[in-house]
Amino acid sequence: MSGYKHADFSQVHFQKSSEEWASEAMAADMDRWIIYDRDNSDESLDEWLQNNLPSQLSRDDGVGWICVSHSVSKEQPPDLIGLQDAWEQLRDSERPINLHTITELAKMYNAVAGKWLFHAETGLKVDHLWSLVAKGIMSGHIPAISAKVSPYDAHITRERHVICVYNKDFTDEQQVYGLENGIRSVGIKCQLGYKPDVYTYLGIYRNNTWGLRPTIYESVYDLATASSKVLAR
Repeated sequence: MSGYKHADFSQVHFQKSSEEWASEAMAADMDRWIIYDRDNSDESLDEWLQNNLPSQLSRDDGVGWICVSHSVSKEQPPDLIGLQDAWEQLRDSERPINLHTITELAKMYNAVAGKWLFHAETGLKVDHLWSLVAKGIMSGHIPAISAKVSPYDAHITRERHVICVYNKDFTDEQQVYGLENGIRSVGIKCQLGYKPDVYTYLGIYRNNTWGLRPTIYESVYDLATASSKVLAR
């Protein structure tokens, strides 16, 4: 009997509206980011990780995210103003709002980055999983451009953190699958969901008006076979 189980990301704080999710995400982005800079840091990665454990850093202290980046991006940044204008026009039109039409906007305004994400309980578990991800990226075993983890938030029920691992192009299926494989290769067995950044830019979260799933892929791990499977949602 297969050990694969579908990830159900809707079960985490499912009662929140899409607008509430978007507001909380924006607030975290505006708070302080703690970023590992290998080229300019006096600390080794191990020292930095130990000194910045996600379970020990708090949103109440103004920390929004803890982040590692494999390299400085030379990509053209997304045109977020143009994207928002086009989004308003799409919403006012009679065209359907779905993954296809949103992907068109993402390509037009260079907003094609995306991320695999998963949740972890606070304490030793999130600290360990974040360490695996951070070291995997900095060593090149995970082909990601960056990753981030949320700090401890006493106001969240079940005291969970989210870890996001980014790639350049959500429309490149080979790249998306390769990133998932890299995450699995360092020992991550959690259920994963994949979300395009354009959904975040446009405020598309759970319980949105258009009934869109916030993640377009899921990855489930089978302990019996020690393998994972990526499924389109």
